[in-house]
Amino acid sequence: MDLEHERRLTQVEQRSKSNTHRLEKLEESTEAINRLATSMEVMVSKQEQVAETVEKLDSKVTAIEGRPAKRMNGLVDKIIWAICAAVITFVLSRLGL
Repeated sequence: MDLEHERRLTQVEQRSKSNTHRLEKLEESTEAINRLATSMEVMVSKQEQVAETVEKLDSKVTAIEGRPAKRMNGLVDKIIWAICAAVITFVLSRLGL
């Protein structure tokens, strides 16, 4: 029975070494996964900041693009008023008023 116990003890020690090795590999993998998760959290945070900045820039660009159109509309309104005033002045001067 002594030989049987020694054989079983040897098997248990070998299994223990194998399990220790496997656990060390799992710990390394777990650490790598934790680093990856942390990196992803940072990336998501930065991506959200970039998205907010892009939205702000988009609204600013839209406002800047609209400025020439507003100026042109104002200029067209003034030209129309000037033409109307000239026509009215011409008509009134023909009528002698």
